[in-house]
Amino acid sequence: MSKSVQEYWNECMSLLQRQLTESAFRMWFVPIQPVSFSNGKLVLQLQSYAVADYIEENYIKQFSSAIFSVFGTGTNVEYRILIDSHSGADARVVSDKVQQEQTRNEVLGGKPQAAYTPPREHIQQPALQSRLNPNYTFESFVPGECNKLVRSVSLAAAKLPGNNSFNPLFIYGGSGVGKTHLLNAIGNQVKQLYPQKRVLYVSANEFKTQYMNAGQTGRVADFLQFYQTIDVLLIDDIQFLAGTSQQKTQEQFFHIFNYLHQSNKQIVMTSDRPPLDIKDIEDRLLTRFKWGFQGEMGRPDYMLRRDILRNKMLRDGIDLPDEVISFIAENVRDNVRDLEGVLVSLLAYSTIMDSQIDIKLAEKVVGNVVEVGEKEFGLEDILDVVSTEYGVERQVLLGTSRQKEISMARQVAMFFSKKLTNHSLQEIGDFYGHRTHATVLHSCTTIKEQAETNPMLRNKMQRIENKLRK
Repeated sequence: MSKSVQEYWNECMSLLQRQLTESAFRMWFVPIQPVSFSNGKLVLQLQSYAVADYIEENYIKQFSSAIFSVFGTGTNVEYRILIDSHSGADARVVSDKVQQEQTRNEVLGGKPQAAYTPPREHIQQPALQSRLNPNYTFESFVPGECNKLVRSVSLAAAKLPGNNSFNPLFIYGGSGVGKTHLLNAIGNQVKQLYPQKRVLYVSANEFKTQYMNAGQTGRVADFLQFYQTIDVLLIDDIQFLAGTSQQKTQEQFFHIFNYLHQSNKQIVMTSDRPPLDIKDIEDRLLTRFKWGFQGEMGRPDYMLRRDILRNKMLRDGIDLPDEVISFIAENVRDNVRDLEGVLVSLLAYSTIMDSQIDIKLAEKVVGNVVEVGEKEFGLEDILDVVSTEYGVERQVLLGTSRQKEISMARQVAMFFSKKLTNHSLQEIGDFYGHRTHATVLHSCTTIKEQAETNPMLRNKMQRIENKLRK
């Protein structure tokens, strides 16, 4: 009884498994399905043309040797690429490189030339430089409302890397909000808990450069095998893999991602935007970015900026007057890097000029970093001032009372909340006792109209605004 094509292919696979690393065998050859073998033609079903190209570029000797040994030296190979799984439509292409390898072997005496590669899975991997910043830890990361959730998820991923619901972990947010800090904190925590794990921090731009160098030196296989040894891959600014010119780099990252994820290795990525907003990147990669947890890190609010400044002062042994801290926190709003940069500059100016750090020096330094604009207001600040001006308890203003004086004070507070903050009408309504955005809009319109004809109300509102802007 003759063997089936599957049985012959199993023999082929046994030969390949002995010649390749376990990781390369699993990634590139296990998914191949034998379709048919007749009249010296072997038809193999592959996932894509890219897989066929990669195998022939990197493993043609082992591949052809195994085929010739099992199916015979006259075997031609045809690849079947399934185009539509519903209709079964496919595309087929004959492998020129297998035929070329056959011709080369015939010139050498008709013997298959297998380039045997001893398995490397059991060889101890060389020490890895994780490239982590030791100063970026969870302890030095200052939590706030804008990052509390992402920090908690990141800590959970670091405690059980690869074996959690947050794999991959995709962190996004604007520049300077702490994404890189958190990425390094995950790596440092993993190294502390699991010293034997191979952790690597790399930027997307560095990844691209590494792949380009590997291609130029014919070491793409080594490049892939290296990344397959990583237990926790931390890749910063993943959006830089986007672009029509980066298709090959995206292809390699796709295969690395698949291998690591299937092996329960942890993948953490950062980006300046959510996956859906990343353009010119393969859909299959974007789909994988959304497999795990996507968390946004927002801009630090005023209180968090003060906490960050105080934390930095404590770590660096700097002592600043409270009014200086407040001034910096009020004006340097966008990111943590600018906050820390201002502190460094203040210290440098103070040392060079041999003077105390005061509000005047702070104004000069901050003015060199950002445009000092109007004070940033919070809903709580406005509520406090209006409550004091009208002599009404905060909770009463947030309540349901419809007494004329209380309703007037509440409407004034809503007016200034809309005028002086970036909060939406709905957010303001939620703050003031879960009222609708229509209620907030009506209050603002009412107060504006009354202030135009009521000088007493207009004067009171001017006093409130003056207190807020002090």
